[in-house]
Amino acid sequence: MAGWHRGVLWVVTGVAGLTCVGLALLLWLKDLGTAGTVAGLAADTATLVMTIFAVRGLLLQSAQQTAQTVTASGAGSVAAGGSIGRAVTGNRSQLSGPAPSPLPGPTAPTGPVEASGPKSVSAGGSIGEAVTGDGNST
Repeated sequence: MAGWHRGVLWVVTGVAGLTCVGLALLLWLKDLGTAGTVAGLAADTATLVMTIFAVRGLLLQSAQQTAQTVTASGAGSVAAGGSIGRAVTGNRSQLSGPAPSPLPGPTAPTGPVEASGPKSVSAGGSIGEAVTGDGNST
């Protein structure tokens, strides 16, 4: 998890923690009326936030199912919409023999195919062989 998602998670965690501490303090002070009101407000807010996240997740899921995205980012990364016989992303690798045949798979990816990060490999189908380290010999 990176970027703004991590920040949002920390904010939500902090607010939830402070709410729990506040409720415990109200209960300790025996102010049950205010504690009940605060607990109800917290529950309603949590329900609203979870409903928004659920709707957002469902909308993103349906958008991802229709998108056939193939992307590769990062030094030496490989992404293919179909199958890959052999992918070599390492430096100074010595390979011998023919590339293995990938197993039969789908002709097109059913969702996004992403390879992100250095020397990463991703395929919409199967991968016969992926050599991602430096100085390999096969």
